Amino acid sequence: MMRRLAWPIALLAACAASRGAEAVRVHEGSRKILTGPFKLKGPSPQERLGEFNPVAYPAVYVENEYLRCCVLPTVGGRLYEVYNKASKSQLFFVNPYLDAHANNYEGGHPWNLGGVEVNFPYFHHGNTYNDRWSWAKVERPDGSAGVALGFTSRPTMQRAAFRVLLRPGAARVDLEYRFENLNPYSWGLAAWIDTMHPKTMETEFILPSPWVAQHGHNASRTDLKPWPVRDGIDLSWQKNLVGPHDLSEFAFMPRKGFHGCYDHAADRGAVRIFDPKTLPAAKLWTQALPVSPERYYQHFEIWTATSAVMEDPGWQPALSACAAADAWFQAWGIGGYVAANADAALNLARRPDGAILAGVCGARRIPGCVAVVRSGQETLLREPFDLDPARPWRKETAAPAGDVAMEVLGPDGVRVIACELPAREMPQEDWKMPEKPRWRDGLNAARYEEIYSTLWRRRGHFLDGAIHRYKDLLKKEPKSAALMLDLARAHLKDEQVRIGSAYPTPGPDADADAARRREADLASATGLLREAIAIDPAQGHARLYLGLALERQGKTAEAMAEYRAALACTAPAPAAGMLLARLLSREKPAEALALARRAAAVYPQSARAKQTLMAALAAAGKPAEAIAVGRGLVEADPSDPVAAMLLGVALGLDGKADEAQACRREAERLCGDDAQAQTATAAEVAWVLGIGR
Repeated sequence: MMRRLAWPIALLAACAASRGAEAVRVHEGSRKILTGPFKLKGPSPQERLGEFNPVAYPAVYVENEYLRCCVLPTVGGRLYEVYNKASKSQLFFVNPYLDAHANNYEGGHPWNLGGVEVNFPYFHHGNTYNDRWSWAKVERPDGSAGVALGFTSRPTMQRAAFRVLLRPGAARVDLEYRFENLNPYSWGLAAWIDTMHPKTMETEFILPSPWVAQHGHNASRTDLKPWPVRDGIDLSWQKNLVGPHDLSEFAFMPRKGFHGCYDHAADRGAVRIFDPKTLPAAKLWTQALPVSPERYYQHFEIWTATSAVMEDPGWQPALSACAAADAWFQAWGIGGYVAANADAALNLARRPDGAILAGVCGARRIPGCVAVVRSGQETLLREPFDLDPARPWRKETAAPAGDVAMEVLGPDGVRVIACELPAREMPQEDWKMPEKPRWRDGLNAARYEEIYSTLWRRRGHFLDGAIHRYKDLLKKEPKSAALMLDLARAHLKDEQVRIGSAYPTPGPDADADAARRREADLASATGLLREAIAIDPAQGHARLYLGLALERQGKTAEAMAEYRAALACTAPAPAAGMLLARLLSREKPAEALALARRAAAVYPQSARAKQTLMAALAAAGKPAEAIAVGRGLVEADPSDPVAAMLLGVALGLDGKADEAQACRREAERLCGDDAQAQTATAAEVAWVLGIGR
């Protein structure tokens, strides 16, 4: 089968465990959105309705008894809608207008369609509306189901995978992310996830963090600002924001594992649950109301990221992947919330008259709960209720002055959620920042240029800045093999991404200049690496990079010799084993298989290493093992057409013609009618099989 689906008996068992909850349904359809031209800082779409017409976009719907999600694979792989059937409202901001732009770079993304967008490998609204993500349905034995989406950035060769899942009996949408570096050298990592929310004057921003920094923090500043009260103003309320400036705050230490918002006018809000270890950052962006026509954003944004400081990019190792997850649900009917976890949001607030408002909104149904409110040893309220996403629980009770605490106990007596309301303001946690930004000078500044150059999706963004900085450093240390290696890597990356279509003015002249620059990059890298090897012959990465440069110049035999040398060095570069296995698989299949097995063991997270292992197994006459590896790849990322195509090759070699044909059809479906995706997929398959670059 193309995808491993949950067996019906497992699905039935999961449903029974959910006490009769409805099964999750996944189905294809379309979503009409008013579409027109994007005009930056021009009149809002509402003022030029004649320019907008309804367009039906392919959509995938994921639905259970509480929620209906709409995913738009061809519009940046976006989770567009999460509709709450009980509150009859949207969890996120849903813009009825889609502003389209023919430019596939920075002009192509008006960043205000709504919902959830995954920004990787390009960050800060980098994945444009023109990006088409491949998708596949997924089902799991626990009854959860949804859609898996994937997007490979070419020529940077980084891949994002995004899953949208619902569970039976839960009013929470679970989101899973995987960010992979397919390259044999390190690349920049700045994975940002943006969510958009409607706002009114009574919107409260819930960002549990004592300190924030503003835009430009890590590149040029080290200052922090207190949150939420600053200069006597509580900035966590939209009504307290005045003036034409944006509020753009980067949060530190969001350790409580939740943040979100609450619109007190509508008595509902959004809750994000996340693990601060994998998504350690948060950002809030909004504008003051009322909104003028040229600043017509009717929403605000809550972001998270894989790096602790959102403007501090990461350095993702070769052939590595990182994973993260979060979840969203709607809290409503409880007057706000001060605590949240994956099961519920809890409100505990003191009224001006001294009374206590207590409320709980569930993310899943748990019958037979008990809400308990205490003041010291005195129990102020104890009431049984059923935690139910469709029926928020809310009570007011008289309370003496002093600290108040609340907990919700499940039917087994285990605590579901709890919170304390201290009578006095707690002291603000201390945080010391470095006196000098880490990226400003020296080698770090050059690394910053190398990382950031390809993270921005802008025309003309190549590796020139990093190359110039590394050259300046090398002039000061002309015998530094390490700097030669850095500069050579920058040349190799520049050669990889320098294509004429990415120039400010694409065309024949741009194509010719790109070809000339690619040739010069490879020549420069080759010279630098030979010099670095002469200085430090034990450094395997210099041999690895030299092998890459030679292979890209068509010197396959010389490249293979360098890959072998890279593995034999005192400080070896194990990625060379994967590259060598590709080139040996037809002529020396046994050696290729041994190399591919080692590479897959060294890089267990790498889809590229497993794909190479599949090819080596097939070439060595072990198609059954290749099929097993391929099925694992497809299960891990069913939206990847390369994995589907390679699995089809292995199945064909094993005589399973019908299944092989099904895999090929699935790969074609994943690519759709996108000629570029079809060509790129075929090229990647050929590369893995050792019959192309």
